[in-house]
Amino acid sequence: MTATKEEIGARVDALAQAYTGDDFVVAAERLAAELDADDRAVLQQVLLERAADEEDFQEALRQRIAARGWFRRTFGKLERLWSDDRAAAIADAIEAGPEGEASLAREIEELRRDRGGAAIVLDELSRHKSGRVRAWVAGTAAGILEDGARRLLLSLTRDRDRSVRDAAVGALLELGPEAAKPIVPDLRRRLHAEEAPERIAAMHALARIGDRTALPVIQERAQAAELPGERDAARAAALALEEQGA
Repeated sequence: MTATKEEIGARVDALAQAYTGDDFVVAAERLAAELDADDRAVLQQVLLERAADEEDFQEALRQRIAARGWFRRTFGKLERLWSDDRAAAIADAIEAGPEGEASLAREIEELRRDRGGAAIVLDELSRHKSGRVRAWVAGTAAGILEDGARRLLLSLTRDRDRSVRDAAVGALLELGPEAAKPIVPDLRRRLHAEEAPERIAAMHALARIGDRTALPVIQERAQAAELPGERDAARAAALALEEQGA
């Protein structure tokens, strides 16, 4: 590799300052053509991170960019530069169940050897129509991308499917409490969700993060929840938070 991630990131930021819309796409394509294979993989990661971290990036460029979502849409146009059929093969293997396990294991090993390509493949799979596939991404991304999976997992905590959200929260907790802190406000809201399993999962996560702000609500659940399982979960979470405070 001839350029560092910081150097390529600086070039992308400079292009974003100078161009918008399709002009940015053309400029990014020119940059990709100048790079070797290893550096193009780094460029993939930089573009993906800019798209995922759009809110902060857009704030820096707010004088230049009027339309929210421009970087995510632009990144979608650039994905054709690295056409990769691994996402489809992985999705098929997941949907095949036990019959696809051997194929899926091979694909995972390939992703581990190509983390630059893995970021783009996992991002595509995180938007798959199948909740089963998206849940697999939530449960697998950290094992492949390590801390680099944080932004992807944060986006999956807002998935429409609760099983995907729960898997993403669990994966963030495995990365450490600091990785999961950005979702604390959402977890506090989930303490008031209609479904008991979602409330219980939120209590468990908040206890692991150490969010004592949620303690009064959890203590109230420990006394007043209708379901014995929820009361037990609330008592355990409250005890954990009280011990952390002591």
